[in-house]
Amino acid sequence: MTVHTGAIHDRPHAASLGALPRKPLYLVASSPMQVDTCHEALTVKRAGAPVQRFPLARLARVICNRHTTWTGEALCACLAHTVPITWLDGHGRALGNSQPRIHTPEPLDATLDLYLELPDWHKRFDNWLTRRRLETLTQWAMHAATRGAELDPVRFQVLKREFVYGGHVPVCFEPAAEGWCEALAAGHLNRGGLQSRYWGCGGVAMDLAAELAGLLWAELNLDCGALPASADSMAVSLRLFEAWAHRREGRLDTHLSDLRRHVAREIDAWR
Repeated sequence: MTVHTGAIHDRPHAASLGALPRKPLYLVASSPMQVDTCHEALTVKRAGAPVQRFPLARLARVICNRHTTWTGEALCACLAHTVPITWLDGHGRALGNSQPRIHTPEPLDATLDLYLELPDWHKRFDNWLTRRRLETLTQWAMHAATRGAELDPVRFQVLKREFVYGGHVPVCFEPAAEGWCEALAAGHLNRGGLQSRYWGCGGVAMDLAAELAGLLWAELNLDCGALPASADSMAVSLRLFEAWAHRREGRLDTHLSDLRRHVAREIDAWR
């Protein structure tokens, strides 16, 4: 089944499109589909189904799988309209992103380049990620306590050992959502004037979108509890995810704000 979140089948006046909120487009069919472009919109064709049209001005990001065939014109149109695309494998993991050119980089973009010149930047960044995982776990536990669901201290220590220091989180949500988290992070970075990936000293990549997505993925699984058991289809899982993402995307700004502080401190100490 193909699920289009934020599908737009009506045709509002072109001047009003920019005022409407952008939404993600999920192309996750198990059967082949062709993506093309026509009159400032993506068109999606499937055998035995009417052509679907999605104005590019309304798209925040596109998530697609290996069954989706793109024309060059459609890819160029997404780049021209600053619509990032994330490709998923058959297990929900993100294979990579196409990111439009950033015309006005965020100041963090330049300071990250300086940070990545540090010979031990990878160790410093890993330490920062560990602290963000601890903050994620602590905030979740505090929020649970305010709802009267205080976390058992033993379970907290287990999660701390496995997630904060081991990087592993118990998965209870639809596995495909791990890739959806990366698409969300990549789109957020692009809109904020940042790249999904940076290259550091020694040619080692900092996959910023993937690392931020890992924090989101963990928070999603911590937040959702037993709720995913009620999702009997991919469509339901998508709706649950989008409702959660609408409330929690702001966490990316929290992480990035802390990254700015971390990078500034490390550069200052190095100098």
